[in-house]
Parts: sequence; C-alpha cells; structure tokens
Amino acid sequence: MRAAVMRPRDATTWRDGMKRSGFRQIPQRFCWLLAFNHYLIADAEPCADKVGEDPVVQFTAEECSCCFDLDEFIQDNDHVYVLFYSPKGRLNIDISAKFERLAREWKWSRINFGRIDVDKDREMSKKWVESNMVPTNVMYKFGRPVEVKPKDFESIRDRYQGSPDGQKWMLTKYMGEDSEGSNLHYANSLMTAKKHSKFLKSNQVSIVGYFRKEGDREHNTFCEAVWQLHQDIDKDDIGAGVGAVYAQSIMKKASVKAPAIVVYLDGQALETQTPLPERWTVKAVLSFVKQFNVLGEAEAGLAGDASGDL
Repeated sequence: MRAAVMRPRDATTWRDGMKRSGFRQIPQRFCWLLAFNHYLIADAEPCADKVGEDPVVQFTAEECSCCFDLDEFIQDNDHVYVLFYSPKGRLNIDISAKFERLAREWKWSRINFGRIDVDKDREMSKKWVESNMVPTNVMYKFGRPVEVKPKDFESIRDRYQGSPDGQKWMLTKYMGEDSEGSNLHYANSLMTAKKHSKFLKSNQVSIVGYFRKEGDREHNTFCEAVWQLHQDIDKDDIGAGVGAVYAQSIMKKASVKAPAIVVYLDGQALETQTPLPERWTVKAVLSFVKQFNVLGEAEAGLAGDASGDL
C-alpha cells in the first residue's frame, strides 16, 4: 500500500500537473460516472495538520491551506472516491449530504474521499466529467477511473436510492479485492463464524474487536486507533491481523461480551495482564494494541540497537 500523500498545492504545481498528465477524457459512454447515479465510495486521510476535522479533501486550482490538485492526488493514492458537484440545486445538496455521511462512516478506511466544485474549477474537472453529468461520483483505483456496469448504476439508483449503504456496496464490489473489500479497511469485518474462524487460523497474531454494532462509539474508536497505528509505523503490515465483529452469534460462540478487544495467538485467546481501560479512548486502545504489535516492537528494538552504536 502506498501511504496517502497529501501535498498542498499551488497554481504552478497545478499547471505543471495538467501538462504532465497522460490521461484522456473519459468517453461519454463510460459514464459509469453515474449521470444520475452518483453513488460510489471512498474515504480520505485528512490533511496532516487537520487529522480528524474533515474526512473529505477539496480539489481546486485556488491556493488554500488544505487543497489539492485532482490529477496529482489520484496518482499519489491507491483508492480515491471523488464527488463532482455544483453548490446549486436540490439534487447537488442531497448527493453532497450522502457523500459526506459516507465519508464520515468510512473515515478510517484506506479510501480517500475528495470533492471538486465544477463551477469554480471547470478546467480541472472537465477532463473527467461532462458539465451535464453533475452531480456525479467517480472511483479511481491505482490512478485510473473504474468502469461500472449499467445494471449496478440502476441498482444504486433504484434499490439503494443513492444511500451510503448502496455506495459501500458499490465501492466494495469495484474497489475491493474480495467480497468483503478487506483491502479497503485496516480492520477486516468478520461477518460470519466461518470467516472469524478462518481469520484466526490465518494469522499468527490476531487482534479482534467485538462491538454491539458497526459504527458505534467503541467501534469508531477502535478503527481510529488501528488507523493511527498504521500511520505511526508507516507500513501496510503491522505484524498482526486486525478484525472487527458485530454479529452476536459470533460473540456468543467466542464467549465474548461487547465491547471488547481480544488478542489471539495461533487461534487461541491470550490472557493479558494489561486489560483495556474502562474508558474507550483512541489513546487507550492504541496503547493496548501496541503491546501486541510484533512488527512495531521489532523495529523499535532495531532502532534502539542502532542508536546505541552511535
């Protein structure tokens, strides 16, 4: 995984980026860009100095403190979901609200969310969408737009009404490497007992969070802590598998009461001497998880040995 690179931009960088870009405008027949079917997904790593404030970054040619060039951003980040919008009209307002809600719910995922005002930044946006297609959403995977089948557009529009749940389904299907989209999240969702058991067996060290429901306070805290751990180590592999469970049937079988975090070694739960604090905070959860971060501890030891030789 390439770490999300957030490079504030200026006018010169934007012009140079446009010249360097080799992409052609997407043919209108590829308007999987959801002409009316503006529903896909992504989440963004916020600006480095504003982590947690806004899960959606702004793409613009203007100079501002937390703005980026669209072409550069999609080249620097593996999974990007972009809303092309206009501040005018009811439809734009409705789609923008659903997009922002989705970005908040998947805030700590591997997806980067961004938006661009096509009225203000026509030159930057016209390369990707026609003016009559706004509002619309576009998924970018490894720097290239993703083509979506017409029947899936219809499903998003008719079955899901463009809701965040529908967009999650779409993103998982087209950006994910498996049916759960496990590559899109730092903590894998373990939805069935079979997947839970397979996950524990496939990882020597497993850190599993058990929660009353997806998106509750403890689950969000856990996801943010795991995200922060990846940022601290700056590696995709932290030396342990991390999962999340919401199904009561799985918790009952595992004899776990939510909310809880259980660490497994070769599929067997460990009896740790350092229980989680009663208060679920990012700092507390991060401190707990770091005890079992095999890779991080090994690297810290190497760093200590190196400093001792100086």
